[in-house]
Amino acid sequence: MRFDLTDEEKMIQKTARDFTIKVIEPLVEKIENENKTPRDLLKKLADVGFLALTIPAEYGGSGGSILADVLVLEEIAKAGIGMEWLVSANNSSLEAILHNGSDALKMKYIPPVCRGEQCMSVMFTEPDTGSDPALVKTKALPAGDNYLLNGQKRFISWGAWDGPALVFAKDETEKVSCFLVEKNGPGYTTDPPWKKVGGHAQESVDVHFENVQVPKVNIIGDKGKGFNILLWWVGCEKIEQAAAALGMAEAALEESIKYSKGRNLKSGPMANLQGIQWTLAEMQAKIESIRWLIYKCACLRQELAPNWSHMAALLKTIAIPTATEVTLMGMRIHAAYGYTKEYKIGRLHQSVLGGLGILTAIELNKSIVGAGLVR
Repeated sequence: MRFDLTDEEKMIQKTARDFTIKVIEPLVEKIENENKTPRDLLKKLADVGFLALTIPAEYGGSGGSILADVLVLEEIAKAGIGMEWLVSANNSSLEAILHNGSDALKMKYIPPVCRGEQCMSVMFTEPDTGSDPALVKTKALPAGDNYLLNGQKRFISWGAWDGPALVFAKDETEKVSCFLVEKNGPGYTTDPPWKKVGGHAQESVDVHFENVQVPKVNIIGDKGKGFNILLWWVGCEKIEQAAAALGMAEAALEESIKYSKGRNLKSGPMANLQGIQWTLAEMQAKIESIRWLIYKCACLRQELAPNWSHMAALLKTIAIPTATEVTLMGMRIHAAYGYTKEYKIGRLHQSVLGGLGILTAIELNKSIVGAGLVR
C-alpha cells in the first residue's frame, strides 16, 4: 500500500493540468455559449495520449494504468465544462471492446479512436425505460448476415459524432445483446443536443434507429448477455465519474481560497474570518476523504480484483454527493458572486450537480446491483 504518486504519474498529472489550462480553459466561454465541443479537441486529446490512455500500444493506445486515467480526468474536470467525458467515454468503452470483442473487431474499431479520428458512444438509456434492462424496447432482429436495428436511445454522449457505438438492444430471443454499430450510417439519425444545466462540453443527443444494418459478427461478447458487458462498463465509468467529481471539488476549493483572500471586509480579507477558515478546512477534509477511495478503486480495477466493481459502486454513492457538497460550500463563500458567470464556482457546482449528480440518481439501480447488495 502506498500513498504517493510515482514520478511517471506526477508527470502525467502535470501534463493533464497544463493541457487543461492552456487548451481547454480558453475555450470555456465558447463552449458554454454554443453548447458543443470543437471537434478538433478530439485529435488534440489523442496527440497527448489521453484519448485511449488505458489501451495497449498494439492498438494505438498509450498503455497507461487506470490510476493514470483517473489523474488525467481529475485535472481535466477542473475546467468545469464536462470535457472529461470526452476522455472517459472513449477509454472505458474501448476497454469494453478490448475485453469482449473479437480480434477482427478490435483491429478495425479501436485504432481510429486512439488516433482521434473517431469518437465512441455507449447507448443504453431509452426515453421510457431509463436504465432497466428488462424494459429495453430497441430491437435487433436477424436479416440474413445482418441484424436490423430499430428503436430510440436517449442522452447519448457524442451520439452525433462519427465512430463506433456500443448499442444494447433486445435480439430475437428477447434478451439484451451488445452490438458494435457505426454511427451516422443509413437509417441512423440524431436530434439536436440537449440543453443541459451544466457540462456543456458533453454533447448529449437522442439517437433514432430505423432498419440500421449491423453485421452479425458485430455482437460483442456472448449473445443475449449484453447486460454483463453493461455492468462491467458501468463499473469502469463509476470510477471515472468519481475522479471527475474529485477534480471539480478541488477546483472549487482553489476558487474559494482565491476569492476569500481577495475579498476585503472592514476587518481585512475574508480569509481571516474563523468561520471561513472552518469552511475551507471542511472542504479540504471532504476532498481528502474521497481522494484515497477513488485512487484505491483505480488500483483494484487495474488488478482486476474480485471486489473492484463492488467498491466502484460504493464509491459512486459517496464521491458524487461529497463533491456536490464541496462545490455548494464554495458557492456560499462566494455569496451573490457565486451566482454570476464572472466566477468559476457556479460553473463547477452546476457541472457536478447537473452532469454527475443526476447520473447518480438514474444509475442507482445499477449501482446497487453492481455492489452485490441486491441479487
